[in-house]
Amino acid sequence: MPPYSLAPRSNLIDLSGVSDRLKKLQRQRALAAEQLAWLDREIAREAGTASVASPSPTPSATTITPVAPPTPASADAKTAAAARAEAEAEAMMAEYRRDAESVQSSVKKGCFLYFFGAFALLALGLTAFYFLHPGR
Repeated sequence: MPPYSLAPRSNLIDLSGVSDRLKKLQRQRALAAEQLAWLDREIAREAGTASVASPSPTPSATTITPVAPPTPASADAKTAAAARAEAEAEAMMAEYRRDAESVQSSVKKGCFLYFFGAFALLALGLTAFYFLHPGR
C-alpha cells in the first residue's frame, strides 16, 4: 500500500455504477425534504403548536395534502384584485411612457453631441500639441 493512502481499499465504496446525475438528483431530493421539514416547523411555530416534524424526514414519510379547489367567490375576488393590480401597473407605466419619436430624436441629438464633442477635443489636443512642441 502506498504511504499516501488514507484508507485501505476494502473500506472504499464503489460508486462507479452510480451516475453523477443520479447523485445530484438524490441530493436535491434530500434538500427538498429538509426544506419541507423546516417549512412544517415554521408553520407549526407560527400556529402556536409544538413541532411535530422530525429534523430530516425521509421522502417516503412526507405526505402531500390535497388543495381544495377555489370557490367561485374567492375566484371573483382574485380576478378583481388582479384587475386592480393591472390597472395600477398600467397607470404607473403611462406616467413614465414617452412616444417613440421623441426618444429617437433625443438619442440622435445625443449622438451628434458626443461626436462633435469628441471632434472638438481632438482638435484642441492637436492644437495644444502643435504649440507645445515646436518643429524640430
